[in-house]
Amino acid sequence: MKDTLAPTTIRRTTRSSQAGHRTFPLSQTRLDVLGLAADYFCLRVSDFALLLRNREPNESDLCSVRHSLQRIIAAGYLHREPYFDLKTQGRSYVYGLSQKAIREFHLGTSAKVFDGHSARTLDHELEITSFHIALVRFCHENNFALYWQQKDLKRGIHPDAFFALTDPSKPEGRNTHYFFLEVERSKLGQYRGGEPSIMRKLERYARYFGSDQCVRDWNFRTFRVVVVQQTDERAANLLRALSAKLPYRTFWLTSEARYRRDLGAPIFLTPKDHAQQSYSLLSL
Repeated sequence: MKDTLAPTTIRRTTRSSQAGHRTFPLSQTRLDVLGLAADYFCLRVSDFALLLRNREPNESDLCSVRHSLQRIIAAGYLHREPYFDLKTQGRSYVYGLSQKAIREFHLGTSAKVFDGHSARTLDHELEITSFHIALVRFCHENNFALYWQQKDLKRGIHPDAFFALTDPSKPEGRNTHYFFLEVERSKLGQYRGGEPSIMRKLERYARYFGSDQCVRDWNFRTFRVVVVQQTDERAANLLRALSAKLPYRTFWLTSEARYRRDLGAPIFLTPKDHAQQSYSLLSL
C-alpha cells in the first residue's frame, strides 16, 4: 500500500519545469510542497512543516518552509490569503495552488485552485484540512487505504468531502466503508420553516441513504455521515435534535477537540444510541 503520508508526486518533467528550471529550480522539497497543496487544498505554514517532517515542527522547520513558500509564490505556483488565527490572535497566511500550477502541472482532474478563494470561509476550509491530516495519519498508523475527494462533489447531496476507508486485512467486497464529511462550525441557525440549515441538510442525507440515486451518483448504496462540531456542547445539542427526528446510526457526530486527540478512539456518537455507546473507525 502507498505510504499515505507521502504527497502527490509532482514531476520535474512537465513543460513548466523544463521552461522555468533556470529561474525556478524545482528541488525535491519544493515539489513536495506543491504535492501537499494538491492533496490538501489549503494549508498553513505549520501544516506544511508537520506533513513534510512527520512530527511537530520546530522554529527551524517553520523558517525553512516559509523560505520555500516564498520562492514558490514568487514563481506563481502558489496563491496565499491573509488569515487571522483566533486561537493565537495572530495574523498569518493560508496557501493553495494557483491556476498556473493547476494548468502547468496538469492537476485539473484532482486538485482545486485556491486563487480568489473567499477569506470568509477559510476557518471552515482549514478545519476540513485538519480532519484530512488526522485521517491520513490514522490510516498510516493502522494500515488502512484511504480515498479522499474534495472536488466535484455535488451529486444529489453536496458534502464538504467524501472519503472511503479500506482495511486490506479483511475480505474484498466487505472491507471498504464510505463516508461523507460535514464540518459545522456555527451554532444551530439559518432557520427555515422552523428548522436549522444543518437539520435540513441531514434530512437530505437520510433520504439519499440506500437510494437508487445514490448508487447512480456514487456507485454505492450505504454510507455514514461524519459531522464535526466545533465543541462537545454543540455536538450534544445536535445529537438531541437528531434523536427526535433522525434517530439513525448513519450520522456519526464528534467535536474538533475529540478527533484531534485521537481519531482512532471511540469518539463518534450517533442519534440512535448516543446514551449507550460510542463508535470508532477501528470498529468498522
